[in-house]
Amino acid sequence: MKTCLKTMSLLAAGVLLYACGGNQTNNVSDTTTPVWIEDVAMRTIEEYVTVTGTAKAAKSVELKSETAGAYILQVNPRTGKPYQLGDVVDKDEVIIKLENREYENGIQLESKKLQVDITEKEWEGQKNVMQKGGATQKEVNSAETSYINAKLDLENAYISLAKMSIKAPFKGVIVSLPYFTPRIETATGTVMATIMDYSKMYVETQFPENSITKLQIGQDVYITNYNIKTDTLKGKLTQISPAISEDTRTFSGFIEIENPQLKLRPGMFAKADVITVKKENVLSIPKDIILSRRGNRTVFTVDRSTAMEKNIKTGISDSKYIEVTSGLALDDKVVVKGYEWLRNESKVKVMR
Repeated sequence: MKTCLKTMSLLAAGVLLYACGGNQTNNVSDTTTPVWIEDVAMRTIEEYVTVTGTAKAAKSVELKSETAGAYILQVNPRTGKPYQLGDVVDKDEVIIKLENREYENGIQLESKKLQVDITEKEWEGQKNVMQKGGATQKEVNSAETSYINAKLDLENAYISLAKMSIKAPFKGVIVSLPYFTPRIETATGTVMATIMDYSKMYVETQFPENSITKLQIGQDVYITNYNIKTDTLKGKLTQISPAISEDTRTFSGFIEIENPQLKLRPGMFAKADVITVKKENVLSIPKDIILSRRGNRTVFTVDRSTAMEKNIKTGISDSKYIEVTSGLALDDKVVVKGYEWLRNESKVKVMR
């Protein structure tokens, strides 16, 4: 009887343990991990060599007075106001005029114009006389020489007179305009203004030694400024030095920048991403979701609420995405958030 009771007690305990174990298994299997997913997609991926440097204007000129005179700042025809810093000026546009009556009188413009008319008529007269036999070829040549010299004198007079006008030598922006009291006398050689054309710019920069085999003249460049990150400009790598600095282990290069809307300003600090490799329509995923496990590169995909661990091989990458050369297919659902807590065949709840 006692033996029978012991046997029944053991059976009851076994049933109880089995029931508890069964419930524990059910609880584990019912546990799900919330995850967020993204489709594996085709993208264009570009690899860069990134450098920084100071953006400089392609053209810059400091305009100085070539003669003394009273300072007269001109009116900008586009604004109806005197020229000021930041105004855009066209080529040969007069920004400042100098007034100097003594200098103008010394040029003798009107008399030089008259001298051209006189010598031209004398030359024509000598040619007519020679046709009638009344003048020699030497006399005709002498009259022609006088006419040519008179024209040169007039041309020099115009050149001298032009020195009284401070003109923009190219289309650009006024970036320096020292203040002078109106009609104050200024001396020869005084700095009047500085004009810059920064619709095209350049950056002189230093590349790391390990990038020398990746770079080639003509490669495209993306230019960004840390203050205006949303605006990306286009550029080209135009020069590369073959010499490596022994001190810095770098080499110099020049990047030309297209800046048609003048968003990048001279002196701004710019980041340059030189495109060294570009692949279009490649299978890609976010690069920061890749895990290193047991010597493999792995990601998690989701299939019917189950996380599947996949070993992948990768190619080139940019700042955000990486090429997948094997291990995934187009439109696979990869876990982009919550993957840190997953194991193969974990149950998941897709949150998107």
